[in-house]
Parts: sequence; structure tokens; C-alpha cells
Amino acid sequence: MGNVATSEVHAAVDRAAAQLLDAAGPDGIVSRKDIRTKLLALEGKERELVDSLYRFVDRRDGKRSARMTRRDIDEALAYIRKELVDRFDLDNNGLSEDEVARMSELGKLAVSLARTLKDVTGNKGESIDQQLKTLASGGIYFDNCFGTESAVDVAFFQAEGTLSQVTPDTFRSALKLKDGPQEEIVRFEPAEQALQAIARTYWDDPDLEEDDKRTAAQARQLVDLMKTHLRDVHAVVLGRNDPELVGSNHPLYIVGLDSAGSLMGLKTYVIWT
Repeated sequence: MGNVATSEVHAAVDRAAAQLLDAAGPDGIVSRKDIRTKLLALEGKERELVDSLYRFVDRRDGKRSARMTRRDIDEALAYIRKELVDRFDLDNNGLSEDEVARMSELGKLAVSLARTLKDVTGNKGESIDQQLKTLASGGIYFDNCFGTESAVDVAFFQAEGTLSQVTPDTFRSALKLKDGPQEEIVRFEPAEQALQAIARTYWDDPDLEEDDKRTAAQARQLVDLMKTHLRDVHAVVLGRNDPELVGSNHPLYIVGLDSAGSLMGLKTYVIWT
């Protein structure tokens, strides 16, 4: 088994941290109840790493099981990257089997998830952006979500950057959005609802043609790929809901961060007349 790049291990830890943040309530605090609910929705190596990361962050606080904030998680991530991952890459050529064997349990879980994520890329070595671009070009549409009044095809979207998280401010900066009603962010939320709307393409039609069956499978594959390889995925709708002022087509971005910190995902539209 070949060496594992530390950047890939960082991405696995960042993905687990994003799951912790996604578990937080409206107050931005991750409670024990929040993490128990989140773990029920996860499986396999990702579940193990998220659980281990939560416990690690919790132990760093002098008051065990105190409320966990974004700052707590960010501080723990900085320590993990430096002390539990990078420090073991002695020759700066990726983590070898011997180096991994000396890592902490959390570090080993991060390496394991990194390898899993790399293994499931599929498509014979194609990069994630290539895979998303291919899958998004197959007649998949967005509908029955966010009050849209019509189905609209999705398209691949990418904006280069080195972001650490997706927030309204980092999104505005990455897309160089201007002030004004046309580019006003009117909806910003975790992307699960939007992704499920895409995954449900044709799913409730019992009389699918073969082409539609392939499209339905492709939609689910697209969503799975985004969930597996992108972190901090959000849905963002632009444009004030005023048809006379901005029209009825509102750009919808369903985007997360790749391992380098670039925005990547899908662009489509919601129709509000």
C-alpha cells in the first residue's frame, strides 16, 4: 500500500470537523445530543473518525462535556494537523505504513478515512472535478425544493480558492459578488435538503424508461460523490425575491470545499415569479 499524502489526511479530518459543525444547533454549539444524532446518520470509518474527533475536542476542554464551539473545533484542528499528522511524516513524502503505525488512534482513523475516500473516487483515476463535471452533464435537474416553480438542469461549478469553510462572507468573496439586490444572498443553509431534491430525480415514477433509470442512478451517484469528497457543503440562493426588480430566475449554488479549499459543486436556478 502506497504512502498517504498528509493533505489527504488533513482533508479527512476537515471533513469530520465539518460533520461536527453541521451537527450544531441554531446557537452554533455542539451538544452531546447533537453529536449522538449526527452519528446515527453516519456509517463506517467516517462515523468512527467523527466520534473520535468529538471526544478529542471534548477532552481538550478542562470542563468535560462542556458546550463545544467552532473555536474549540478550529483550535483542535490546528493541533491535529501539526502534532498528530504532519509530525509523523518524517521525510515529507507522505505517510508510510511504519509512520502510520506510530500515530495515535485518531491519526490512524484519519488515515483510514483518507484511504477510503481515495479508493471510492471510481472512474479510473479521474479527478473529483472531472467526475462531477461528467455526472452533472447528464440531464439531472433541480425541482421540488425551496419553493421553485419549475425544474432546471444542474451544471458543474467551480471557483478556485483556499477557503477553510463556507460562510456567506467567504462565498461572496470567492464569487466576487457585488452589493445590490441581484447578488444579495437570500438563502444560505447546509445543502442536505437541496442534495436530496437532486437525488430524488425520477425516484417516485414506477414506469421509468431505461434512459430515465440511468439518469436517476446518475443523480444519486452525483450526490454521493459530493457528500464523500466535498466538505462544508451549502446551498446558496442569490437575488431578492422581487420579480419586477431582479426577475424570476435566482441562481442556486450547491457547493462545498475540495481538499485544496476551492469551491466546487453545482449551479442551477430556483424560479420565483
